[in-house]
Amino acid sequence: MTTTPARAATTAGHYVAHIDGPDSTVPIDVERIRRTIDDAKRPVVEGTPVDPDASAQTMAELAGHVALLLGPAEARYHALHPDGAPYHGLMANDFDALRRRLEYERPSPKDFPLNAMVWLADLGRSCQTLLDLATSGQPADEQRTEVNA
Repeated sequence: MTTTPARAATTAGHYVAHIDGPDSTVPIDVERIRRTIDDAKRPVVEGTPVDPDASAQTMAELAGHVALLLGPAEARYHALHPDGAPYHGLMANDFDALRRRLEYERPSPKDFPLNAMVWLADLGRSCQTLLDLATSGQPADEQRTEVNA
């Protein structure tokens, strides 16, 4: 598996990397994923209102990013660690656990705001690890290709 930077059109002109996954090459909007991770991991101060609609949107985007990154990150993991050694705490069986987790019902930010914030932060950390793994092995200047929209 290799990661090949290439120009790809997106509607907002984001930075895109093309990641070779187990079945095909997948375009990854790295900047958008990073922004979603930052939103998910944003600290919540007690007593501050949480916008349930914004949290639900972030949850949906984050789950989509994790689903997109799982295949390429798992393929990269097995290429780097055929012996099953951990990658920043991530083990081979964690990929299946993340897939199952995406199938579970998410906590409602309106009814259970604290649970939703914990869910977001935890999945945000997992998404960061998947993104790092999927894009590892590239020189930093090749990892992101600016797209002229």
